[in-house]
Amino acid sequence: ARINAISGSYSGPVVSKIDGSSLGNLQLNFKASTDIQSSSGQVSNNQNAAVTGSITLRSISTNEIPFENGIYNDTTKGIQINIPVSRDGRVIGKISLSGVVSGDSWVGNIEVNGQSQSGADLYLTKNAPPPNSSSLEIGGSRLEKIKKLNYKYAGSTNIAGKDGEFKLIFLDNKDILPEQSLYKLFSPIRQINLNCDLGAFELNFQNAIINDNTGTIVGQDPTFMGKPISANLVCYQFVDSQDFGWDCEIETKSTIFRSRVKALK
Repeated sequence: ARINAISGSYSGPVVSKIDGSSLGNLQLNFKASTDIQSSSGQVSNNQNAAVTGSITLRSISTNEIPFENGIYNDTTKGIQINIPVSRDGRVIGKISLSGVVSGDSWVGNIEVNGQSQSGADLYLTKNAPPPNSSSLEIGGSRLEKIKKLNYKYAGSTNIAGKDGEFKLIFLDNKDILPEQSLYKLFSPIRQINLNCDLGAFELNFQNAIINDNTGTIVGQDPTFMGKPISANLVCYQFVDSQDFGWDCEIETKSTIFRSRVKALK
């Protein structure tokens, strides 16, 4: 009866650990069913519950993300939920929700495994009325950095003594699955795919590493015309009073390309 009583809908603000800003409103729906665990074939008094349900973050996405592998501990009143995140057919990380149920409240946190400092605190209330979306303030440094990757960037470079254009495009900033949006929100350090268009040729950097904490991108060994050309990419983010973008350098065995690319607003 105690386990059945905790099932329901909990919702509340998602508060960033980075700057205390609101990242939106999270709704957690779950159902707990008893699973009596025993050892050596003997039934024990310790009861855990298998938790299934979904979460929805109303800010960067409004789509439900289902989960099936949650666990509720009736002794500690703790709930642990792990949601795998896939890209290109492989798991790239996990979103973890953990918290404690006390009466009609659920207090805990949400984070990407291994990056707890960039997660968020959760203060959820059972059967809480939906927030007024017009008055819900959503912002903070994490959302601002994510939004900047939606832009295309352009600048100039010099190739063999001739001035040309340098374009930088983030290829996979548009998320297909809703859990990918949450992963990006709570994972400042992650893999991305980039296209560098130098006019005469293009370079595609697969699985480059972006670090939003340091404002850097590092990529290695793209291929050109199906052949490896051993190129290395390093970019440093800049922000001034009017523009933002990246100072990039591409080094190959034979030459170095440099460019300051600014966001095309």
